[in-house]
Amino acid sequence: MRNFLRTRFSRATAALIAAFSITVPVHANDVIVFNSGEAMLSLIDKATHQVVSTIPTGKEPHHLMATPDNASLIVANSVSNNLMFIDLKTGKPQRWVENIEDPYQVGFSPDKKWFVSTGLRLYRLDIYRYDGANISIAKRIPLAVMLNHIAFTNDRKTAFISLQVSGEVAAIDLATQTVK
Repeated sequence: MRNFLRTRFSRATAALIAAFSITVPVHANDVIVFNSGEAMLSLIDKATHQVVSTIPTGKEPHHLMATPDNASLIVANSVSNNLMFIDLKTGKPQRWVENIEDPYQVGFSPDKKWFVSTGLRLYRLDIYRYDGANISIAKRIPLAVMLNHIAFTNDRKTAFISLQVSGEVAAIDLATQTVK
């Protein structure tokens, strides 16, 4: 399947950013493929290798994740500075959240209280409050260049951010929103 995706989209895609299965009844056999250069995502049927749907996104979609209630899939559009929510049952766009600056990698803390976004080109980590529906900025933390991925401790107290260029990891105390 991966070879098919590389071959099928190599001419049209500046970079294959993400591909993974959605585990919901309507799209259980679909794979999501970002075409970051063309601001699109495609749903591809794993069994037939056919594109079943193409959805416009914002500029440069990079990462995605399900909301804590698994009702929506969030697409982080880094250059558009927004998040796109897609209904996991229908595959249709639900809503957009604007003014999320440079969302590259995004994640929810295990307690679902915090939504965290790495600003790859802005060199900062943005921590947002999350109430189950709304996202509002809590703090912006400047960090070294090329913030990349996010992981959380099981106790929900710390977020780890990989710093791609330096090869370091930043540990962020979520309660105080400071670098440990």
